Amino acid sequence: MEDLAPEENVTSLRQNISFDFPIMGQNITYGQEVFRKSVVIVGVLLNCLVFFVVSFSRQLRYPRHTFWAVIAFFECVFLVKCALELAVVVHHDHLACQILVLLAPVDYSILLLCLSLAALDRYLAIVRYEWYKSSVSNRGVIVLISLLSILTFIVITSPFWTGYFSIYTCTNNLTHMHWILIWDLFLGTAGVILHLMIFMESKALIQQYLVNRHQEPITVRFVNSVALQHNSLPGRGAEPPPSADRIFFNFPKNSTLADNEHSRQRLPAHQLPSSIENLDNECFPWMYQAGSKLNRLEIRAALNMSVNILPFWLCTFPVSCSVVVLYWCIRLEGECGSILLPWPYLWNLFLLHSIYNPVMYMATSSEFWRALVHITNKVAIAFHVKLASGI
Repeated sequence: MEDLAPEENVTSLRQNISFDFPIMGQNITYGQEVFRKSVVIVGVLLNCLVFFVVSFSRQLRYPRHTFWAVIAFFECVFLVKCALELAVVVHHDHLACQILVLLAPVDYSILLLCLSLAALDRYLAIVRYEWYKSSVSNRGVIVLISLLSILTFIVITSPFWTGYFSIYTCTNNLTHMHWILIWDLFLGTAGVILHLMIFMESKALIQQYLVNRHQEPITVRFVNSVALQHNSLPGRGAEPPPSADRIFFNFPKNSTLADNEHSRQRLPAHQLPSSIENLDNECFPWMYQAGSKLNRLEIRAALNMSVNILPFWLCTFPVSCSVVVLYWCIRLEGECGSILLPWPYLWNLFLLHSIYNPVMYMATSSEFWRALVHITNKVAIAFHVKLASGI
């Protein structure tokens, strides 16, 4: 997924049965070079900040934040690859070119895989919360991502270590990239479907919560009948008659519990009407039944991820489809110049996801900011203590 050659290189690709694309043959303008260097610098700083805060904060040791740390790590790997690409194109660095040939097809696929797993994690967190809470842990998430990332790296780079392709030629094979990007399109489609399902599930749960939340208030008063009767007796020495505590409920007129006339009168605590048994579900909508418990933070994290990541998924399709269409255009010996014209603009726009992802995570996560403030205060206190002890 590097910058493609101009139209004259397409003709040479038609004549090359292996579809090898020379990386050093790329041409980028000075404006594109400055733009990409800026994206690399800003993106590395933002993603390193996310990775550092999530990794070293005990407040963020939940799978929903662990996935963001992993995504930030692979975003940094993606940006390192972009820096290597600039070194190869601008300075013709052969060592950087060999590393780039190995990383070019694999880093983006692992990033998409992590995003797909994060989407699946958010979906299970709101649909199967009880199972999720008892089965999913940070250690399990890290082990799963590590295994799948290693497996993805081995499979995608297998043509190199089996001798089918060579990193020393400093070329990318378009046939190899074609099949990898088809896999990326599958991951992108699965991710979009999962995030749409998350959005609909989260929206339905939030609407259900708001309906119950907007009910009129219910007043509950506990009255000690013994104390009231004792104060009303004419003589201080008289003993009060035995009586139980009383509970008084005042329901709104349109409440379903108000239909029972006994609910508006004082009753002994052990003689509550049957219509009061579901009082918790009526008055306190955040207390769900045992089979449908949900975590407000999990729902909010799922909805935020759907809104934040969906533009990234949508950017995946034009980039991947352009390379796939180019492959078939060259294979069928068609006119491919029009396909290459929008490519530099698509690629430059696509690079912005490395900045967009961490910015949207930090903007929508109050937990992240609390953890950042906590770490900053700890570092400041440690610095002042060290400075004072040195003086």
